[in-house]
Amino acid sequence: MPNDFEEALIQRIAQCQLVVDKLDNDPAWKVILQDLALLKKQIDDSWQGIDDDKKLERARVMKFAVQHLMDIKKGYEDELKSAQEELRKINNPEEETQKDYDTETQTEDK
Repeated sequence: MPNDFEEALIQRIAQCQLVVDKLDNDPAWKVILQDLALLKKQIDDSWQGIDDDKKLERARVMKFAVQHLMDIKKGYEDELKSAQEELRKINNPEEETQKDYDTETQTEDK
């Protein structure tokens, strides 16, 4: 029977998988990514002409925000992979023990 941590992990895996699946198949997300890429390019192409330090800082912050939005799906994919690996380790502790043993044995043999 899964403990609270495992339950939370299973729930988070399902949530991340949902986000990744929906974004993969959502035509609106593809349009959003195109628009964000265009905005990022506009910022990159115009920063040299900005003399005002405050406007330059806002452009820099805007570019970071745009990049963050463009990377959202990747963040969920990474979290999904990590959570799945953690759950696999929990469900297969003997596999991890064997890996540790093999690593120690190989290190000692050298």
